[in-house]
Amino acid sequence: MEINRLYFSSALLVIYLAIIVLLIAKRQKLRNHISYFIFAMIIVFCSEFFSTVGKVIYGEQFNSTPFMAGGIIICFFVTVFIYFYKILENRWSKRIQLGIIAVNCVNVILSLILIKDFFIFLPYPTYFVTIILLLASVTLFFFETFNSEKILNILSYYPFWIAISLIVLYVGLVPLIVISKRAVELSISKNIFFILLYSVNFTGYAIMFIGILFSKTEKLIRKTH
Repeated sequence: MEINRLYFSSALLVIYLAIIVLLIAKRQKLRNHISYFIFAMIIVFCSEFFSTVGKVIYGEQFNSTPFMAGGIIICFFVTVFIYFYKILENRWSKRIQLGIIAVNCVNVILSLILIKDFFIFLPYPTYFVTIILLLASVTLFFFETFNSEKILNILSYYPFWIAISLIVLYVGLVPLIVISKRAVELSISKNIFFILLYSVNFTGYAIMFIGILFSKTEKLIRKTH
């Protein structure tokens, strides 16, 4: 018996929407360029929403790759990279992050030129390079944060929760993407694969959601120390 992916996708949509609504409701409290991340989450929600609607209307044969490639790989990641650039304070860190944004743009442009079926099949090389750049951004963010006074009250600093959730999501998804290409060879059950896939997603976005509840404004963090 195959699991119904629609139920899992719908549950994820509810989580995305809850995160967006909570972020908007607490945007004055979170500040720190949170509008960029809200926009990134709206992109995720719209990509998953249209993919799910397509599956409902046209069935499993519906190709949701355009939403993944255009929505997530291009729009979502670019917005997240800009978000990290905005929250970094050190001049050299910002320059390095700007370099990461530039490399990502080159990666996307070259992929659009060289990969003819970019919007038909998931462009794995582009996706992997983008994830590596994301991990570089997160590492840069951690380096700066752990060398500042924010480390004293790190659980109240929402960008920290965002960084952790992104690590869980994309470090967790990489092996699953690799496995998906060899699923038949490895005799992996479809159910097991999708359970693992959705577990990673639920865990990552749950961290993102919980972080909103723990977060405080940056000014309040500094005053408490």
